[in-house]
Amino acid sequence: MSLRDQLLKAGLVSKKQAQKAEASNRKQEHDSKKNKQLADAIDAEKKAELDKIEEEKNKQKEIDKELNKQRDLLIQQRELIYRARQILNSNCLNSPNATEPYYFAEKNKVRKVLVTSWQREMLARGKLGIGRPMDEVDEFYIVPLSAAKIIKEISPLRLITLHSELDDSEEIEL
Repeated sequence: MSLRDQLLKAGLVSKKQAQKAEASNRKQEHDSKKNKQLADAIDAEKKAELDKIEEEKNKQKEIDKELNKQRDLLIQQRELIYRARQILNSNCLNSPNATEPYYFAEKNKVRKVLVTSWQREMLARGKLGIGRPMDEVDEFYIVPLSAAKIIKEISPLRLITLHSELDDSEEIEL
């Protein structure tokens, strides 16, 4: 025997009240199922939105990583250019007594730098090289072979001329 029947038998509730309570229970059950479906739909929508936000964050992180890599690469290239310029400046062998012109090619143009006879010989033997610290200025520096090799490694555009090295025992025909 159910609780409803017991309450009806004891006379604590009327038949109408029992039916009303039963209807109320059914309505609550129905609403809870309906709300559960609605709650599930809202939860699914929230989850989809959170997934979308997470995906956008990941995309932005990838974009930021790529931008950081590009920025770091530019900084590294700039540092190498400055280092090459510093090496050129600190190893410059240009002589104020130089009177002989030495002609060389740079980007389909013939350029010249004033050298001494010893520097001309060393340039021809590949013991000296010619570098340019800045593109904007027509100034060329004569540097020793060791500095020229370093410049060639770190910033090849700064080294204009470096002939292949000859043995000191070989003679150059003039």
